[in-house]
Amino acid sequence: MTRELSIRPATKADAAEVALLVNIATHGAIRFAWEGEAEQGTYNLIEVGRAKMLDDSEDMSWRHAHVAEVDGEVAGLALGYPKDRVLPPLPADLPPFVLPIYELEWASGGYWFLAMLATHVAWRGKGIGARLLAHADAKAREASCGGVALAVEGDNTRAQALYERNGFKLRDKRPMVAFPDGRRPGEHWLLMVKEH
Repeated sequence: MTRELSIRPATKADAAEVALLVNIATHGAIRFAWEGEAEQGTYNLIEVGRAKMLDDSEDMSWRHAHVAEVDGEVAGLALGYPKDRVLPPLPADLPPFVLPIYELEWASGGYWFLAMLATHVAWRGKGIGARLLAHADAKAREASCGGVALAVEGDNTRAQALYERNGFKLRDKRPMVAFPDGRRPGEHWLLMVKEH
C-alpha cells in the first residue's frame, strides 16, 4: 500500500461509519438485532445502527471502536474491549442464535475481546486487517490483558487464515444456531486467541 494508513479512535461523528462496518463484519446478520429496535421515523437499519453506536452505555459503541483511514477515507474498523477475568452470568434473555457467540465471548475473560473487525471491500487484501489486529494487540497489552480473543464463523476460512497468520490459534468452538431467517453460515462459531 503506497498511501498513508493511520488508525485512530472513533468519534461520535463516526457513528454511521461504525454502524456500516459492524454490518459488514456480521455479513448483515446484525439486522436481526437492529430490526427489533427500529424507531418511528427511521428509514433504514443503518440509521438504527447509528443510534445504537451512539449509545455510550453499550460495549458495542463508537467509544470502543478504532477506524483505519487511508488518506482521510475510512477503510476499516476494529471494535474491542477488555473482558474482566471473572464475568457475571450470561444474560438470561439472549436469543438462541446469539447465545453461542456470547458463550465464546464469556470464555475470553481476561482477554481483549475483538468483537468486530471489518474493511470496506475496496480495501481488502491490502494489509489493513493485519494492521487492525496489531492495533488490537497493542490495546490488549496497554490494558494488561492476557491476549486478544475473537469469534469467527467456522466456514470463514479467509478470515481464519488472516488470524492464523497473525498469531491466533483455535481455543474453543460452539455449534452455530440458525439465524431468524433460517440461514446458518456454517456449523460452528470458533473462538480464536492470540496469547501474550
